[in-house]
Amino acid sequence: MARNDQLIVAETFYSIQGEGPSVGQPAVFLRLSGCNLQCEGFTYRHPETGEHLGCDTKHVWRHGQQYSFEELLTDWQTKGWLQALQEGAHLVITGGEPLLQQPALSLFIDALVARIALRENSEKKSFHPYIEIETNATYLFTPNFLKKIHQINASPKLTHSGELISKAYCLDVLTQLALTPHAYFKFVLSKRGDINEVIQRYVKPLALSPHRIWLMPEGSTAEGLAEKSQWIVELCKDYHFHYSPRLQVHIWGEVVGV
Repeated sequence: MARNDQLIVAETFYSIQGEGPSVGQPAVFLRLSGCNLQCEGFTYRHPETGEHLGCDTKHVWRHGQQYSFEELLTDWQTKGWLQALQEGAHLVITGGEPLLQQPALSLFIDALVARIALRENSEKKSFHPYIEIETNATYLFTPNFLKKIHQINASPKLTHSGELISKAYCLDVLTQLALTPHAYFKFVLSKRGDINEVIQRYVKPLALSPHRIWLMPEGSTAEGLAEKSQWIVELCKDYHFHYSPRLQVHIWGEVVGV
């Protein structure tokens, strides 16, 4: 694991948010290495080797390189990404599971805010970029870290993911997120019956309001997503949930770094 002045990074890029509440929003992505879940029940295969990976980003987050905060921020400044954040782009912290590196990540956000302050005039030094974090909802947020995040995109894994419920369903974490107004829940559906698990295991016990829930089809190809999208849209209409596309797949196909 990285020291608290470093992060283990799988990839970083500037694109648009393809899923969830901020879909279509320009964003700088910071994908961190490592995950505590494997999601081998998902259907993704490596587009070049054909290896079954389940999770569609596993071949990225299972590798990583240590970067100091200074290295990352200097790179982002050179590429114009700090300017993009100042002008309204979001920072999306994803993985894997980014909360594996929560202590260092909290310090990195402080370093980011400080670096942006150096670029601004005195009356704008309080600027804080809009930060989203994507999590599988198995790790608690510390109170200090929670205050630094504007939007939590929680994606609890259902049974079809292949993960044991005892590992993927963490009631203390889910309760914390349910009590956090800026946490939203995205559920990946593979078959129609998955909605019953969403309702019985999450919506009812946690008293989740429909406005906080997104349903998204499982799959990594435009054809596979389209096949499931129609009946998922009907479920969204029935339950008053939101539908989430996977814009990155529809636009760029089976590639990463976009």
